[in-house]
Amino acid sequence: MKTSVTRTRAFKYGIAGAATGLVYAIFAFVVEERFGSDYEVMHIVLAPILAGIVAYVVGREEDRIHQQSRMLSDAKKKFSALTHDAITQRDWNVSFHDPAIPTCWKAKNCTAEDCPSFGKEHMRCWLVAGTYCRGEVQGRFAQKLGDCAKCEVYKASIERDPINEIGENFNSLMWALREKEDMLSETNDELQKQYGELELMHKQAREMADTDMLTGLKNHGHFQQHLKWEVERAQRYGRPLTLIMLDLDYFKAVNDQFGHQKGDEVLQWIGKIIRQEVNSNGYAARYGGEEFVLVLPDSTAQTAMVVADKLRLKVKTVEAETGLPSGFVACSFGVADLPHCASDADSLISAADSALLFAKRKGRNRVSYFCDLADTELREGDFDRLHSRLEGASLQTIRALAEAVDASDAYSQANTSSMAKVAIAIAERLGMDQEQADALALATRLHDIGKVGVPGSILRKKEKLSQEELAIVQQHPEIGQRLLKEMEQIQELIQAILYHHERWDGNGYPERLKGQEIPVMARVVGIIDSYRAMLCDRPYSKALSPAHALEELRKGAGTQFDPQLVGLFIEVTRETGELELSQAG
Repeated sequence: MKTSVTRTRAFKYGIAGAATGLVYAIFAFVVEERFGSDYEVMHIVLAPILAGIVAYVVGREEDRIHQQSRMLSDAKKKFSALTHDAITQRDWNVSFHDPAIPTCWKAKNCTAEDCPSFGKEHMRCWLVAGTYCRGEVQGRFAQKLGDCAKCEVYKASIERDPINEIGENFNSLMWALREKEDMLSETNDELQKQYGELELMHKQAREMADTDMLTGLKNHGHFQQHLKWEVERAQRYGRPLTLIMLDLDYFKAVNDQFGHQKGDEVLQWIGKIIRQEVNSNGYAARYGGEEFVLVLPDSTAQTAMVVADKLRLKVKTVEAETGLPSGFVACSFGVADLPHCASDADSLISAADSALLFAKRKGRNRVSYFCDLADTELREGDFDRLHSRLEGASLQTIRALAEAVDASDAYSQANTSSMAKVAIAIAERLGMDQEQADALALATRLHDIGKVGVPGSILRKKEKLSQEELAIVQQHPEIGQRLLKEMEQIQELIQAILYHHERWDGNGYPERLKGQEIPVMARVVGIIDSYRAMLCDRPYSKALSPAHALEELRKGAGTQFDPQLVGLFIEVTRETGELELSQAG
């Protein structure tokens, strides 16, 4: 089709040239006639022939130029399409080729199957290292050198048409890019492999940093972070959270009599038992030494007590597993929960640690809940231990301890809350600011916290107390002061706690202060404490009705109590309706 068009265009150029030559001949003839000459015939014959030849050659050249222009345009479009596909699809395995051009292994009749180009179409020898071109090797790619011009494959590709030279250069570029892509891919795979190995090593190192190597449980540092996270989560969603703290009861004896290797073996078994008992939602760590902790999200104290008792029984099996005599391995457990025992992570630890102390003092090898102080017999040295455990605890924890004391002393929670409201109303009548009013209300809850040092058997005794027992009870203000003396947030309450059993006439305790010498908060707390006590069955008297209790307060005005504050207490009690609440309680 293209050849036919070319010939037609050349023929037309030939006719045009012949016509031009004829004009030239006539002109020459006229000149010859005028001037005379013997070459007329020659001009008439030769001029059209020469002009036609010139026109034909010019037409052929123009056709060739137009044809190459179309070929260049088509090649440009093809190069653009191939390049676009290669870039967008990241597929460098594209080529620009003429199907008529043989590949190298066909042109050379090569059967070297180990050659990278063998069996592949449109693969040139100068693109592959180690074949005919013997080019400089860069990876698996060989640069084209001058020797390629002597190769029949190269000649067949290039000499057929200049466009093919561009195509072969494009093929070389794509081959080089594909090689580089392969190298980058391999490098990336290797980097990914090394990155995975580094990640695994980092994970293992982090795991080792967070894990106690002896027991396989998490360590103290990880526990502190985890507990804070769990407390925040529990408070955010209003869910319960329980902490169990356990301590081996006779571990020092194991180390002393059987050696530290045996002691390590015991700790390993304890860790194994704890891991088996804690479900996927729980968390366990070695707190330090022979102490361990369990964090139970979404669990109440009652559930935790069951878990702790189950663990307590299993711990006894360690004696048989380690070959120790009976009686050498046992555990005491302390349990505390949110929101009843604490308001933050540190306070929860303080509460669980205090409960653990209670369990030890109840006889060891048992479980104790922070808010249950029944039958807890603290000894003289225990007050300092309890103080150190409560140091830094939140007011919620201190309040929970005070309420536990109240519960062991037969006070009702309803009366406690009722008297706190009365205390706030009295504070307002006395002109106290809001901070002082809140402190006074808190004092009504905390004033008897020192009774944690009074045996429950004495507090619940129905008969009259002996002089010795009464002396023990009268120590509770000073015990309360010792427990709370370094808690900055309640320093202003210390005097109310210490002096709430002083009397207006100076016959009280512990320092026999008199009248205005007694701090006003202590005087108010003393009235409220006496009123609450009269509503309960006491060792020395039966419970009174609220009306009779108020009458007793009147009788004690001026001797036991500040008369002005007694009148104010009665007035506020009636006005606020707390008298009716007391009767209902």
